[in-house]
Amino acid sequence: MTGLGTKLAAGIGLVAIAMAQPALADAGCWNSEQAAAARVRDLQSRLMVATLRCKAFGIDVLAPYNSFVTVNRETLQAANGVLKAQFAAGFGSEGESAYDRFTTSLANQYGADATTDQICAETADAALEAAEAGGDVTRLLAIAERLGAAPELPGGACPIRFSAAR
Repeated sequence: MTGLGTKLAAGIGLVAIAMAQPALADAGCWNSEQAAAARVRDLQSRLMVATLRCKAFGIDVLAPYNSFVTVNRETLQAANGVLKAQFAAGFGSEGESAYDRFTTSLANQYGADATTDQICAETADAALEAAEAGGDVTRLLAIAERLGAAPELPGGACPIRFSAAR
């Protein structure tokens, strides 16, 4: 099996494992920072999986994706740190496993998407635009919003409450 074939087979295996895992339990509600971190991670997953699908289709968009990751490395790491803390708070000693299931589910939802020349070009364009964000979370969130719906958050978003004026 080629390196790419091995990666695709491993990806299919991850899908099967993730589907066999129990659903994520309630991790508590997510505040705006945590929801933004999930959105940034979802953007990374979306671009990563599309890059792999395009490669399998014979179109190489790895350079734009790698640029996105390199330029935004600190922001991506910070977002993952926020996510890991959220899962640790909600799941205790099982937090790392819950985080892994969550991030795997993000990637899995994009695995079966269509792959065309146009989609690969759009992926390269989105990755380049995300690289141009230079770690600016607001710009990354705008790109993520334009590309699709926010990921489902175990426990949902925290309600907004206004205190009564005294």
